Amino acid sequence: MSEGRREDAVLAINSLVSSGGTNIVEGLKKGVRVLEERRERNPVASIILLSDGRDTFNSESINRHRSPQNQNSRQAVEYLNLLPVSICGSKNVGGNEARLPTIPVHTFGFGSDHDSTAMHAISDASGGTFSFIESVGMVQDAFARCIGGLLSVVAQELQLTVRSVSPGVKIGFIPSGRYPSGMSNQGQQGLIKVGDLYADEEKEFLVNLSIPIVSAAEGEERPEKTSLLDIVCSYKDTVSKEMVLIEGERVEIRRPEVLSPMDLIPSLDVDRQRNRLWVAEGIAEAQEMAEMGNLEGAQAVLSNRRATLRSSASAQAGMDSAAGLKPS
Repeated sequence: MSEGRREDAVLAINSLVSSGGTNIVEGLKKGVRVLEERRERNPVASIILLSDGRDTFNSESINRHRSPQNQNSRQAVEYLNLLPVSICGSKNVGGNEARLPTIPVHTFGFGSDHDSTAMHAISDASGGTFSFIESVGMVQDAFARCIGGLLSVVAQELQLTVRSVSPGVKIGFIPSGRYPSGMSNQGQQGLIKVGDLYADEEKEFLVNLSIPIVSAAEGEERPEKTSLLDIVCSYKDTVSKEMVLIEGERVEIRRPEVLSPMDLIPSLDVDRQRNRLWVAEGIAEAQEMAEMGNLEGAQAVLSNRRATLRSSASAQAGMDSAAGLKPS
């Protein structure tokens, strides 16, 4: 901004007045309109949302039409339906759907009265981050981390496509957390929309496959391996703004007639990732049971997950810890 424009911005901000109430949805809609209508477009653009209260214009109307038992469990889902598609697009992404980049929203909740449920939901759905600002002294560091991350974006609109390459090999599902994913061609292709990728950042995804039993007709040699997947990564370069396509190495599996002792050792990295997903599902299940008043059931779920996690291969190797799963 020029010096004159800075002065105009300061005057505009100082002219704002509060008439009571908080309308987060309309604020985000306005932010989306600003980004979509701007003439000069930066390679990386995000929305920063600051709030110290609850959305009194939207959340209260949702709560009035919901039974008390489902108030917490459904609040985030219903709230996201009010937001623009540019922030919270559909998570059911088909393999042939056109790219619709999501605008990340980085949320900052000030003090103990902010709506953490809504702020978490908005940041997760849009691919942004959430920061809790407990005191004024934390503001500078929180903003510095957020802006530093935005400046280190090295890839945008990143997508991973996995395709089956052998008869009978079928992709079951791809647990992708907050990242939109989808299946197509009757399990022959899967897609994960990652969005922005930061410098030195790594993403790990599990792909669950169904693999046919090896069989060989009389007189034919048994195949030594089976090709499983081709993996393709596409993204937009932040400097050239051009789309880049990278093809990974084909994923194959050995098919020995007799398993060696080494073949029986599970991959610790895969086991650890599987544990993370399984524990996260258990925590969500326990939370839902607790919100419904079934505290004993919630404690039982956490106790079961903790015991199973401790006996896993990665935990035995010291890679996972069940210390945080305390059913208290």
